[in-house]
Amino acid sequence: MCNVASAVKATHLLKFHLLSVRRQREAELRLLEEETARRVEEAIRKKVEESLNSEEIKLEIQRRIEEGRKKLLEDVAIQLEKEKEATLIEARHKE
Repeated sequence: MCNVASAVKATHLLKFHLLSVRRQREAELRLLEEETARRVEEAIRKKVEESLNSEEIKLEIQRRIEEGRKKLLEDVAIQLEKEKEATLIEARHKE
């Protein structure tokens, strides 16, 4: 009977140990995943920052700003012309 009790106790201890090892490995894996995610995020951030600071990107941004200003001025001129025409038509109708 002692051998059976010892075997049961040993089995329980082994299960407890395996569970402990499994939990420890899971915790280590979570930490590794978090560290990997942090490093990937940092590498991406650095790459984006380098790209944004490149002369090519700065020139492209400047070009787009200038195009936007030009388009805005054209749109304003068109709108002013439409309003001017509407005002003239309204003035003619009042005469």
